[in-house]
Amino acid sequence: MESLDILYLTLSVCITLLTVFLSVTLVYLLFILRDVVKVTDQVKELVDKVNTYITKPILLTKSIIEFVSPFIQGAQERVGKKRRD
Repeated sequence: MESLDILYLTLSVCITLLTVFLSVTLVYLLFILRDVVKVTDQVKELVDKVNTYITKPILLTKSIIEFVSPFIQGAQERVGKKRRD
């Protein structure tokens, strides 16, 4: 065999090994990305549940309190005036 043939053989083996290594790496990367997508979907569902069951009722309660507070303050002022008299 000539030296050029040995070089070509070595290069082809190296390229083949590199291709196999990159293929395996890409497969693992796909598995990791699939898991990341699953986790982000679960986080999105959790955030939606928190928003639905915790945040919205709190905001609703806050708006009710803001709506009712002037009436309560007016009643407190009337009761305070009656006590002073």
